[in-house]
Amino acid sequence: MPRLVDHDQRRSELAEAAIRVILRDGLAGVTVRGVAAEAGWSTGSLRHYFRNQHELQAHVIRVTTDTLRERVITRVGRPRTAPSLVDGVASVVAELLPLDAERREEYALWSAVVAWERQHPPEGGSVAWHDQRALHRQCVAVLRGHDPVTDLGQALLPHPDAQVELWAGLLHTFVDGLASQLVNTPGQVPPAAAARLLRSLLEAVPAPSS
Repeated sequence: MPRLVDHDQRRSELAEAAIRVILRDGLAGVTVRGVAAEAGWSTGSLRHYFRNQHELQAHVIRVTTDTLRERVITRVGRPRTAPSLVDGVASVVAELLPLDAERREEYALWSAVVAWERQHPPEGGSVAWHDQRALHRQCVAVLRGHDPVTDLGQALLPHPDAQVELWAGLLHTFVDGLASQLVNTPGQVPPAAAARLLRSLLEAVPAPSS
């Protein structure tokens, strides 16, 4: 009797192997041969699921994006206490900064997603960019006295408060630059200094008009 194969499970195993390759070699390392070797498969077995490198990379990027969303949203949404609203928002934004091993790994994966999107621009623009902008928009909106939205689709839309949109853009740009410095020049920007810089920017967000 032929052995039953769980194809979804095998695709998941391949994606996990590909993520390990990304972390070691970057997106360019995600080839049929490279992922097959990492997973302990033959290239012929892998081609049963993906006909070429493009199909493989596209699948891996989808899985990686979903994985990052789940990991970050889970951390952002956990209950937390903070001495002030700014401190609470800072702890949320800090989840996007590569301040520890887990978040440095996530930064590398986000970078791979962005690299793929540069090569194959998604309709509607970068998914990674829109996801991150939505989080920054939410954080600034809370500082401006607005109720947070729970629907992701709504969070992806421009906020009616022009100051929220302005400061979400400033915060997004700031976090991207700070993350790059933490990865590329870690000796110049220790995590404690990064946290102070982030808090200073959040404190500058103008309060809502009375």
